[in-house]
Amino acid sequence: MSVKSSSRFSVSLTKFLLIALAAILLLETVSVSCSEEYVYYGVVPGKIQYAVPSHPVHGAILPGAGFEIDPRFNASSALVSIVALQDDTDVRVYTLPDNTLAAEDSLNTMEKQFVRLPNGTGFKVISNHLVTVMLLGGNVGGEELDPSMKEGPTPATFYTSTDGTYVGKEFIFVACQGLRFLPYRILALEDAEVTLTREDGVEDSFDLEANTYEELSLTPFKAYRAESTGKIMIQSDGPGGRSFDVPSPEGGFVGKVFYSTCLRDSFLSWDTIEDFGFRISAMEDAKVIIWDVEFKRTIAEFEVQGGGGVGFKPNADEIMVESDKPITFSFVHNGSLRRSYGWGYGAGVTYMGVKPNEEALIYLSSNSSVEAYIFAYEDTIVNVDDVSMSLEPDSYFLLDVPGTHKIVPNKNVIVQVIHWPLNPPIQGIQSFGVVIPCIQTIDLPTNVSLIPLAQEGFSSTYLIVGAGAAIAVVAVALVVIMMKRRTK
Repeated sequence: MSVKSSSRFSVSLTKFLLIALAAILLLETVSVSCSEEYVYYGVVPGKIQYAVPSHPVHGAILPGAGFEIDPRFNASSALVSIVALQDDTDVRVYTLPDNTLAAEDSLNTMEKQFVRLPNGTGFKVISNHLVTVMLLGGNVGGEELDPSMKEGPTPATFYTSTDGTYVGKEFIFVACQGLRFLPYRILALEDAEVTLTREDGVEDSFDLEANTYEELSLTPFKAYRAESTGKIMIQSDGPGGRSFDVPSPEGGFVGKVFYSTCLRDSFLSWDTIEDFGFRISAMEDAKVIIWDVEFKRTIAEFEVQGGGGVGFKPNADEIMVESDKPITFSFVHNGSLRRSYGWGYGAGVTYMGVKPNEEALIYLSSNSSVEAYIFAYEDTIVNVDDVSMSLEPDSYFLLDVPGTHKIVPNKNVIVQVIHWPLNPPIQGIQSFGVVIPCIQTIDLPTNVSLIPLAQEGFSSTYLIVGAGAAIAVVAVALVVIMMKRRTK
């Protein structure tokens, strides 16, 4: 090879390397640009109100007397709560479907923004960094909900960590609760030293072994940071009739392992007549074990037929659900008035996410008015009950038929469910609180190694339950827990 041709080869190679480097930088720039937009979707319930019997007698409903709206609970708006996870976070809130800018702000770490939206408003929150977003609604003491209040609705929800999943070592969120009970629960998936810091610097620290938990009362509308040496999950425990979906510590809402608090805000055990409880929905035939986390023993085993589900009422403070096949897991109130004393009231605003090409079953309360919104961030094909449909960015499909439904999308989707009792017809949602997950983080892994619960003491009870069983059926208690326990 001549010197001249070698020189040409060197120049060509240099040009090639420069072009390749430019292409890599361009791809990285595009990747960063795409990842800098994080989106959260939702709809404010259209009926934030509460109907009560017109003439109750000794806690019972007087036949023929009817119902009337209690004016103390008649609200016309709800709050979208946003807290920044890092400095220089730019946030914009738009109403949908018109994409009108409703609010914008620039926030530093643990700074908050509250946006008031009218009943029935669709919305999206866009930020350049991940944030924690929560939807809160319901009057307090006859007055419209406001961040200046000393109490608010206790969310029935799980909280997202600073990486956008429901498992992590750092969480920043806005607290909200009533004046009673210890509604916040921090569950350790690994041995952990946890420090909880309020926005004004007040700290609380405690140690947790894997599969133990701490219950807390927090100051409403204050921002908190939870930092842990091991991976944890955070749940708040709303009123007993509020539905919620349970995320899996494995990531997403379809999995083989789940944890949840059980006894809600009552010191007593389950009402055996009221049509509420936990529900497992299985994509295929599954064998399920229910564990009592506090006492580390199994309390039930049963089979779930594919395509349906079972309901159960475990008398335990905290449960872990293990399945040999993928399932979805939720707490559901079917909306019936029947109850041992007084009258039942079940409602909820819940969220779950479905990953690309994942098959998920959702259950919509049978005796309720239901609205299930399936949101898409980008052009998405969603298969609902074996019928395919196309969703454009920032659009949704509304599902309003009670019962079990199958959802299979080709991109990440967010499902928001709103439900309230079917009867009386004037009934609505008294109050609610729920964390809204980021649609971009639904398919992120949690990378946690779960610690098995050791078998101790009693043997389990074996039950076989048919598909489609009602929520009210299966008692699985071995020990009745009369009061919630605080464990470390």
